[in-house]
Amino acid sequence: MNGDIKEKYHPVRRGLHVYHLHPDLSVDQARKILAQPGDTIKRSRKSVVRRVGPWLIKESRRNLTGLLKHTFRRSRYRGAWEASLHLSRQGIDVPEPIAFIETRFSGVILGNTFITRYLEWHRNVEQFLLALVQRGGGKDTIALFLERLADAVNRLRAAGAYHADLSGKNIFTRDGVRFYFIDLDGVVLNAEYTEERCMKNMVQLYDSFCDLLNDAMLVPFIGRMLGPDHDLRLWMPRIRKAQQERRLLTARRLEKQGKTRRPLWTSADDQHNP
Repeated sequence: MNGDIKEKYHPVRRGLHVYHLHPDLSVDQARKILAQPGDTIKRSRKSVVRRVGPWLIKESRRNLTGLLKHTFRRSRYRGAWEASLHLSRQGIDVPEPIAFIETRFSGVILGNTFITRYLEWHRNVEQFLLALVQRGGGKDTIALFLERLADAVNRLRAAGAYHADLSGKNIFTRDGVRFYFIDLDGVVLNAEYTEERCMKNMVQLYDSFCDLLNDAMLVPFIGRMLGPDHDLRLWMPRIRKAQQERRLLTARRLEKQGKTRRPLWTSADDQHNP
């Protein structure tokens, strides 16, 4: 998509709804998409994510707390939409934004719906790497995959975006060459990329791959993202320690929920887009 992307998604008011639509989509077409039940992919107390054909739909769940948050923190709940437009404009791969629909009544935001294109036949990079290893991918093949992934992460940062949850489960690929960033609710635009934020991202990515790869592969990967201004001899011990703490906190949280940490799944059909 070229030009001023946001201008192409001009708002259309219909009743309680304000539709921001892809130029090729009409209000009636959007309504037909939303009217289909589709397949539920994820359900939480905040939202429901479902697939309808080539589309992925994320709808906020309506409750009193949600109404207050959507109304008084509306910019946050438009975050994924705003991030997708900004990143698309910067040439960063994200699921194509199709529509953002906000429901309002007397100044109160009742909820919103975000429609993107579904990433058919893609899988997250943790799953992709596992499949690569299981197929007997050699050291050079894995190193090239990590280099390409590191370059994609660097382009995201250069686009003025900080992703607060940059784990492997939120980066999708089909071929190990082109990478799509999802879960854009966690993106902060025009944010200063502080040392704390940098450390958080490095820990998230290290944690995604350290069960499959040793540091001989992962240290160059981290170094490619940190760049020459950061001393790996100082950063890597901190990253390892923070990763262990992250894993422990995750285990404790899952234990309280009566769950265990999910193993990587190798099917290309499983995905959760933004």
